Amino acid sequence: MTDSLFWIHRDQIYAKGLDLGFSAFSAGHLIWLAAIAVSAYMAGRLYRSLPEKQRADMRGILALATVLLEAAKVIVMGLYQVNTLEFIPLHLCSVGGLSILIYALWPGRWKLDQLFGYAFLPAALLAVAFPSTGMYPWLNFYCIHTFVYHALIIWFFVMLYMSGEFRPTYRGLLFSFAFVALFAVPIYLLDGAFRVNYMFIGMRSDVGLLQLFWDKLAVPYGRPVYTLVLGGIFFATIHVLHLIYVLLGKVGTRRKKA
Repeated sequence: MTDSLFWIHRDQIYAKGLDLGFSAFSAGHLIWLAAIAVSAYMAGRLYRSLPEKQRADMRGILALATVLLEAAKVIVMGLYQVNTLEFIPLHLCSVGGLSILIYALWPGRWKLDQLFGYAFLPAALLAVAFPSTGMYPWLNFYCIHTFVYHALIIWFFVMLYMSGEFRPTYRGLLFSFAFVALFAVPIYLLDGAFRVNYMFIGMRSDVGLLQLFWDKLAVPYGRPVYTLVLGGIFFATIHVLHLIYVLLGKVGTRRKKA
């Protein structure tokens, strides 16, 4: 295999001491964010306009896309002999991608809509706003994969929201927080045992914002404090999200009455 920059992995970038990356909120990053926002809105409008049969088809297409993207990443990593231990789908957004498939097969089951609104959406937004791929050039497989994969999760939530399939509830918020907290327990132990960084609670990450939290919390006080503080920030964040959903719902109700 060649050392093409399109296929180069971060391990190779670090090993060779290459400087190929981009800065958060640079021009290229803002273009990605704008493209994701506009395309998500367009996907939501399209989905809302469709009858249920075609909605099911659209959900299936997105589910297939997420599966193929993850499969492509695993294949590429295997071909280039990248250590795959750190890239088993155990991040929260990996669960989000799997949940697109589950929702496509069994829509409306197991409070998945609530998980998209209160768990997977904030995780995907964080992933595109503060990407862990800043060491890559723009025309790189892993960089493109990260933005497209998380964009699909954002698309899916916007589709559910704009069609009314997602209705925010405080119980849904608490359920989502409990789900993430319970999911984080084995991940925390796995990170510590194998020196990996699933859910970004195992070690200092490549995400600038989380690097700051790690340096201020984990270094002086330890990983448990860092993890608990992140959990508290997540709990506060989804309450802000819930407030936004409630306000948007009231605005929408007033428009319908006007």
